[in-house]
Amino acid sequence: MGDGWSSDPRVRRALASARPGRALANALADVVDVIAIEVDGVDLAAGRTEAPLAEAATALLRALDRLLAGGTHACVPFEDGAVELVLRRRGGNALLSLVSLSKPARVLAHELEVDLKALADAARRAARDFCQAVEAVAPAAAAAAPLRRLRGASTRPSRLAPHAAPAAPAAGRSRRRGPRGRPACTFELDDEEGRLGAWRGPGADIASLLAPGRVTLRAPDGKDLILVAGPPFLALRDLCSAASRIATAGGQGSVVFQLARSGRRRPATLEVDARTGALSVDGRPAARLDPLALARAILECASDFCAIVESRNSAQAENAHLADLRDGALAALAHVRELEAGDATADRVRRLRLSRPRRRPEGPVAPGRLRQLSFRRTLSAEVGPPSTPALFLCGGLVVACGRRKALGLDAADGSIRWRSAGAIRAALADGALALADEGAVRCLDAEAGTARWIHPMPAGTPPPQAIHGAAGGLLAVVEGGRVLALSVGDGRLAWSFESPGAVRLFLTRFGPLLVAAADTGLVHALDPEGRVVWRLRGPGPLAAPAALGSSSCLLLFRTALGAMLAGVDAATGRRRAEASLDVTPTGPPVAFAGRVAIPGTVGGDALVSALEPDGRPAWTSAPCLGAGPFALASTRLGLLVKTSDGSCALVARDGSTRWSRGREGATAPVGNLPPAVTRGLAFVASDEVEVLDVERGERVGRLPLPAPSSLLVTEGLSAWAVDGEGLLAAARLRGHVSVVKG
Repeated sequence: MGDGWSSDPRVRRALASARPGRALANALADVVDVIAIEVDGVDLAAGRTEAPLAEAATALLRALDRLLAGGTHACVPFEDGAVELVLRRRGGNALLSLVSLSKPARVLAHELEVDLKALADAARRAARDFCQAVEAVAPAAAAAAPLRRLRGASTRPSRLAPHAAPAAPAAGRSRRRGPRGRPACTFELDDEEGRLGAWRGPGADIASLLAPGRVTLRAPDGKDLILVAGPPFLALRDLCSAASRIATAGGQGSVVFQLARSGRRRPATLEVDARTGALSVDGRPAARLDPLALARAILECASDFCAIVESRNSAQAENAHLADLRDGALAALAHVRELEAGDATADRVRRLRLSRPRRRPEGPVAPGRLRQLSFRRTLSAEVGPPSTPALFLCGGLVVACGRRKALGLDAADGSIRWRSAGAIRAALADGALALADEGAVRCLDAEAGTARWIHPMPAGTPPPQAIHGAAGGLLAVVEGGRVLALSVGDGRLAWSFESPGAVRLFLTRFGPLLVAAADTGLVHALDPEGRVVWRLRGPGPLAAPAALGSSSCLLLFRTALGAMLAGVDAATGRRRAEASLDVTPTGPPVAFAGRVAIPGTVGGDALVSALEPDGRPAWTSAPCLGAGPFALASTRLGLLVKTSDGSCALVARDGSTRWSRGREGATAPVGNLPPAVTRGLAFVASDEVEVLDVERGERVGRLPLPAPSSLLVTEGLSAWAVDGEGLLAAARLRGHVSVVKG
C-alpha cells in the first residue's frame, strides 16, 4: 500500500488534529494512495488502483475472504468505479484481472494466476502496516471505525475452504446476425466457462459479464468496418454511448469515439459525420451510411445482448451494470425510432383559445409629465431560499413561496392571510397552489391555505424540475424526461408521458395543449388526455422554453453553428417559418410589434436579433449597455433591453434606439430579471429596483426593496420581491409628482 500520504503535511496535520468521531473518519477518507498488487516485482495495475486506502483495503480483504470461503468471484472498485479489480477462484489459486470502465472500456490485465492464500496473507500484512503507520501519526485513529474495520479484517486467519466450481447453467455460444442492406452491429458470445450463470446478486458485478467474444460493425454492403475482440459487454457499452450521441447530434457536426482493441494495441478511433453520414476508422474513409440507421443497429444489438444474458441467468436482470446498459439502450432506441419517424402533424385542425398574458392597463399614473414616484415599504418576512417560481398573483391574493414557508398575503394591504410549509417548486392552477419537494407533491387551496391532498413520489427521486397548470383541471409535474398529470381536485394520477431518451424537458401551455420540448430535440404536443397531438424533430436541444408568438408557437433550438428558430402552428404542429441564426442564444424569444426578438452573443458580445414572422431577418442591434447577456421585455413602444447591472435601452420596431440609460451600479446578485412593465413604467431590477418612464427613459422612482431574485408588480403599482436569501418585502405607491400644462 502506497505511503506517499505520510509525507503530505496537510494530511498529517488533518489526522493529528481531528477529533475522534466523524471528523477523524473524514480525515481518514482523505488518505488516498495506490494499492499495488506486485507479482515478480511488477504492479498488476500499473498505479491505476488509487483510492482512499482504509476503505479500499477493507473491500479487498472482504473480497479475498469471499474467495477463501469458496466463492467463485469478487470485484473491488477503484477510482470511484472507473477501474475494477476482478478476482476469480480456480482451485487454490486466484485469477486477477483489471478492467477499465472509462472510455474506451477495456481489460487492462487478463487473469493473472497467483496463489490465493499467499495473496490474502500479503494483503493482510499490508493492511496491518498501514494501520500502524496511521496510528503513529494519530494515535486516536486506532478507535476510528474505518481503521477498526480494517484491523479486524487484517487479523483474520487465511483459511482456504474447499472449492468445487459448480456446473454453470446455460453455458455455450451465442451469435447475433445483422440484417442485409442496412448498417449492422453483431456480436458473438463464448461463455463456455459459464460466467454469466455464476452470479446470483444482488448489487453490481462486472466479473460475470466478462465472457469473451467479439463485436462487429458492418456497412450496408456487408463489408466489415471494424471487429472488436474481447468481452462484448465492454464494447457494446461504448458503442451505446456513441449511438446516443449520434441520435442527439441532430444531423449537425460529427461524433468521434474510440473502441478498445485486444492486447496492448492502440484503440481504434471512429468518426461519424452526422450530416453526410461519412464514417471513417483511424482517419481512413470506411463507408457512407445513414447515421440514425447505424445508431439503431448498435442499440438493437445491445438490447439483444442483454436479453440473451438474462435468458441464461434471470438474476442478471438485477445486475446494475447490465441494467444500466439495457435501460440506456432501450431509451436511446425509442428516441432513434421517433427521430426516424420524423415530424407528425395533427390529423384535424382544432381551434386553440390561447391563454395570452392579460394586457396591463396602459393609462398613465397621473396626467401631465410624471417626474417622481414615492413608495413606502409595507412588509418584511422570511420565507427561506426562494422556490421556483416564488411569487404568484391570484385575484386579490399574493402568494410567496420559499423553501421554509409559503405565505398568502392580501394584495391591497400586505396582511398575512395564511401560512404553510414551503417547498422547492411551486405552481398556481385553478385556484390551487401546488408545492413539490423531494418525496411528495402537495396541493393547497390558494385562497384559504388549507391542504387538499398529498401525492407521494418514488423514494430517492429528486424534486420535480417544474410544475405547470394544465387544461382539464390538471397539474403537470416535470420529472426528468417524464410528465405526470395529477388531478387538481384529488391528486390522482390522470396520465403520464415520457419523451424517449430525454433527461430534461421544457413544458409550456398553449390553450388546452402542453408542448413538451426535450433536450434531445424532440417536441411533443399533448392534449388534456395525455395523447400526442403532434411531434416535431428539431436540429438540437431547445435553448429556452417555447414562447407564444403573434400567431404561432416559437421554438428556439441550439445547433452546432448557433441556433434555429422555428415558428409552428400550435394546433397542428405544421412549420410556418424557420430561420438559422449565427448567434448563441441566451434567453427565450420575445414577440414584439409583430416581430420576434432573440437575445444572444457572438464572440462574447451581446446583441439582439429581430426576425419577421416568416423568419426573414429584420435587423440586428447591439445597444451599448455594457456586458451582457440581455434580458428582453415587450412594450407598446418597442423592446426593452436590459443588462444585469440595470442598464436599459428602448429599441423601436425598426431597430433604432429610442433611448439608452447606462448605470454604474453593482450587478444583480441573482440572475438578470427582465423589466416588469405596467402603466407606462418599467421596473428594472439589479442591486436595487429602479422605476423608469418607458417613453422617455428617465428615472422617476426607486423601490425600497432588496435586490430581487423574483419580482411581482400589480396594476395598482404595489411591488413584491423575494431576494436570493429568502427575504420577502413589499412596497406600495405613496404619492407622485407630475407637471401639468395650462
